[in-house]
Amino acid sequence: MRKFLRVASFGLASFTSAVLAQSTPSEFAELSFQALLDVDINEQDTELSSPNRWSFAVQFKAAEFDGYKIDDSDVSLDDVLFSPGDEPRTEANFPVVPTVIDQYAQIVQLGYQVNNRLKLGIQVPFIHQETDHISAVPGYDNFIITSTGLGDIALSVSYSLKDNIDYSWWVTAGVSLPTGSIDEEGDTPRDSGDQQLPYTMQLGSGTYDFPLEVSYQNKGEHSFSVSLSAMLRTGTNDRNYRLGNNYKLSGKYNFPLSQTTVLFTGAAYSYSDSIHGQDDEITVGGDYPYPASITNPNLYGGEKVSLSGGISFVPIDWLKVIADVSKPVYQNLNGPQPQELWRAGLQFSVLY
Repeated sequence: MRKFLRVASFGLASFTSAVLAQSTPSEFAELSFQALLDVDINEQDTELSSPNRWSFAVQFKAAEFDGYKIDDSDVSLDDVLFSPGDEPRTEANFPVVPTVIDQYAQIVQLGYQVNNRLKLGIQVPFIHQETDHISAVPGYDNFIITSTGLGDIALSVSYSLKDNIDYSWWVTAGVSLPTGSIDEEGDTPRDSGDQQLPYTMQLGSGTYDFPLEVSYQNKGEHSFSVSLSAMLRTGTNDRNYRLGNNYKLSGKYNFPLSQTTVLFTGAAYSYSDSIHGQDDEITVGGDYPYPASITNPNLYGGEKVSLSGGISFVPIDWLKVIADVSKPVYQNLNGPQPQELWRAGLQFSVLY
C-alpha cells in the first residue's frame, strides 16, 4: 500500500497552492505540481520494486467570488455600480457589475511512472462557470451568464534531483495547450443577442503556457513540503491579449492519524500579473470603454495569502481520497476587482 500511495499521489492538482487573484476559468483549473509530487510520508525504501506504474485521478473543484476590493480595502457594490443621474461616471464605477462568481472544474489526469526519477502526466479539465450580475441598463437589472466546456490540456514531466528516506527534491516543467475556448458568447447589456464574453468567462488562455515548479518534501512522521512555482504565458492569442503570469510559494504540513489517514494544513502566497493587451470586442465607444470591471485588463492580478486544510484517506489499497478547503486571509487586488471567498476540492486517485 505504501508503494501505491507513493505513485497514486501523482494525481490531480490540489487547489491548496492555486490561490490566484480574480481568476479566469483557465487559471482556476491550472496545473499545480505540489500534489502531483507528494510522496508517501511513511515510505522507507527509495526504490520502486515495479516501476512503469500508471495512475488515474479525478478531481472536483469549486470556488466562489463575492464582494470587491481596491488594493486591500473592501468596496461596496453601490460604489462599483454606476447610477446614471445620481453620480458621475468614472474609471472606478461601471453600468454592469458581476456580484457572485461561481467556478467549477472536473479534472481528469493520467500519470505514468517511467522510472524512479521520471514521471509523466496529462491533465484534462472540464469547466463550468456562473456569474450573477446587476446592471443600470434597462431590461438587464439582474441577469446570469454561464460558460461550459473543455479547458486547457496540460502535459508535464517531473524529474527527481534527489530522493532518499529523509527528503526529496523535484523539478517539474510542462506545457499548457490552448484547447479551451476564448470565443464564448452570451447575452449581455452591451448589445442585443449574444456577444463575446469577458475574460472571466473564457475557458482557456488562448496561448501556449509553461508551468514550472521546484518542490522539496521532507519525509518522516510529520512530513512537510514547500514548492515554488510559476505559470509563464507566451505570445498573444487570437483576440490580441494574453493572461498574466502567476507565481506561487506554498507549503503543506502533514499530521498522520494512522497508516491510512492523514490530516494536513497549508499556506500559500501568490502574485499574478494583470492581463496584457485587450479584447476590443468587449469594450464600448466613448470616454469610458469598459462596461464592467471584468472587461478592463488592468483590473486583473494582485497578491493573495490563503490558508488551507484537509484530509487524505485510503479506504482500500487501490483508492486514495483527498478533501480540502482553502480561504484567503489577505488579498491586495488591482481593483475594483471581485474577491475570492473560498475554494474546495474532492479528489479520487486510483492505481493500475
